[in-house]
Amino acid sequence: MRKSSFAALALLGSVALVGAAVTPAMAVDETNPKTATIAIAAGQLSITSGPSFGLLGPSGAAAKPGTTVTGTATGITVTDERAGTAGWISSVSMANFASTGVSTTISVAAAGTYIPQAASQTAGMGSSTVAAGTVKFGTTPALVQQTATAVAGNNQSTWSANLSVAIPANTQAGNYTSVITHSVVAG
Repeated sequence: MRKSSFAALALLGSVALVGAAVTPAMAVDETNPKTATIAIAAGQLSITSGPSFGLLGPSGAAAKPGTTVTGTATGITVTDERAGTAGWISSVSMANFASTGVSTTISVAAAGTYIPQAASQTAGMGSSTVAAGTVKFGTTPALVQQTATAVAGNNQSTWSANLSVAIPANTQAGNYTSVITHSVVAG
């Protein structure tokens, strides 16, 4: 009987030791936990455009009175570093063509169009849905050329635009220049 009591006691002690070995220690939370934060700074909304360009007549010929000249504005880029979800609206305006020493001007209001091409998104940034519109100069204020919606974080869009201007039949010879201004605002 003693042997069975001793065996039972030994078995009970083994079970108790094994149970103690696998029982996890009770965790105690600290009384003053710390908070980790990340501050995401909002940046700017900006627009840039590529180099100046010339307008040429059909098949690359020099401009002549009574013809239409065309050219392409390249590298128009909106960079949105506001790190948010608000869209943006890009617009364009253009002054009439003028030449020093010549009395005629070429009115873009009467005969200028500016057709933006589809924008491409810069990889590795957030996203936006950008829609292009056709601009007919001569209306006030500046005309919308691209609109971004469904913005998610920082994003960048780049496009080109085709410009055409009809040269009036009474235009005098000379070198005519105009200023194209691209703008962007939160939308």
